[in-house]
Amino acid sequence: MFFIGLFLCFVGIAAIVYVFERRKILIKEATAEAEVIISKSNSQAIELVRTAENKSVNILVAAEDELVRSRDRVDRLKLADKELQSRLKESRSLIEDISDKSCAYAADIELLNEEDLLSSQTYQEDRKAVKAKLKTLAINAIDGVKGSNSDVNVGKFVAISAKADLVGALLLTTVEMLCSKVNANNGHQALEKLTESIIASAALVKCLDSRATINEEFQGFLIKRLEIEIHFKKAKQLAKEKQREVREQEREERKAKAEAEKIQKEAEKEEEIKSNAIADLELKMAAQTEADRMQYTEELDRLKFELQEAQQKSERAKSRAQETRQGHVYVISNIGSFGDGILKIGMTRRMDPMDRVKELGDASVPFTFDVHALIESDDAPNLEAELHRIFDHKRVNKVNRRKEYFKVNIDEIEKELQNSGINALLNKVASADEYYQSLKLN
Repeated sequence: MFFIGLFLCFVGIAAIVYVFERRKILIKEATAEAEVIISKSNSQAIELVRTAENKSVNILVAAEDELVRSRDRVDRLKLADKELQSRLKESRSLIEDISDKSCAYAADIELLNEEDLLSSQTYQEDRKAVKAKLKTLAINAIDGVKGSNSDVNVGKFVAISAKADLVGALLLTTVEMLCSKVNANNGHQALEKLTESIIASAALVKCLDSRATINEEFQGFLIKRLEIEIHFKKAKQLAKEKQREVREQEREERKAKAEAEKIQKEAEKEEEIKSNAIADLELKMAAQTEADRMQYTEELDRLKFELQEAQQKSERAKSRAQETRQGHVYVISNIGSFGDGILKIGMTRRMDPMDRVKELGDASVPFTFDVHALIESDDAPNLEAELHRIFDHKRVNKVNRRKEYFKVNIDEIEKELQNSGINALLNKVASADEYYQSLKLN
């Protein structure tokens, strides 16, 4: 047992010694391997730092270059902005100048009045001649520059198959567009737009070449083309208004005649009734004594007076139905619709002229008319025409003379009526109830 224990003791000591030796070897190997790893890490760290430093230097250099370029770009943008501001200022000045010139030019152009208008056939011929002339002039619309003709075919824009100058094509297109849009009421606006286009085109041409100008004859025919179209549309509008006026006059005469015939029939019926009543009363009185007849005298006188009135009413209605020049001249105002100091002087053949006044105020204006005078006349059209002639210089619409509104006061009308020997009852104050009540409600 002793030897076994001793043996085991030696074995244990040997194992411990082996373990310690093995541990030293492992520690030595681990230390060597750690030194290798640390050496590699240090080398990699140094390389990474070197690479990072190189990259940072490159980035800084690139950033500095970009900064320089950005500053140059900002400087150029500031310079461009100043130039743009300067050009914008010049453009605004040019636009204002164009607008002023075009307004002044258009204001100097006199549109024809009704008396000056020619026939539609004449307008058609003039329009055709001017369009043909414009097509010829448009081929070389620019003066002062050689080689101003271009190969632009503007046939599809202005319905011609000629080779035209670009500015000529632009202005031709503009004038034809304005001609298609113009009507009897917007002539001056169309002329302003055309003159603006001409002035702007001339300014643009000058910017491209200071020697260049738009041919003056071409400019004149452009204006003439639009003027002819305005006058043509005006003539058509006046023709329509004349037809409408004739139809209105015929309608008014039919109404007046029908009204007079109706009143005549009613008066004749009333006359018959009064005549029969008088005849019956006279028969009844004939059967009475002298004393009894006295009580019927007052009723008989009343019936005879009413019969006389019915006869007069019948005669007036018959005369009115046969004579269409009899009627009333009315003087009316509408402060709410047209303002103070504006009077309408018109004429109606209606038996009751207020029917016509009410008709005028029904739908065409927001407020009813106030009546200042209703003047009965055997020749109402002549009296109306005379008043229109006297106050012609005070017309509100000096182009369309069928508009019967005048800037005149009732005292002036009263004076002219007195000069003509006409004593008319005039109402000098317009009540304008609806208008003033509307203001109060607002």
